Amino acid sequence: MRNLITYFIKYPVAANILILMIVVMGFFGLKSLNSTLVPQIDPGRIIVTAAYPGASPEEI
Repeated sequence: MRNLITYFIKYPVAANILILMIVVMGFFGLKSLNSTLVPQIDPGRIIVTAAYPGASPEEI
């Protein structure tokens, strides 16, 4: 581990290139991530659960 730190202290350009590569790969990984803010859902069925002791289904 000390050799790696010493290398990057001795050659700061290599450290900057490594950091730049990590940032660029992270950017491309983020762009290829398939996510949406509001995903499409199938609104075919809705299930509602309610607990009201002593009440009939019509009252709820």
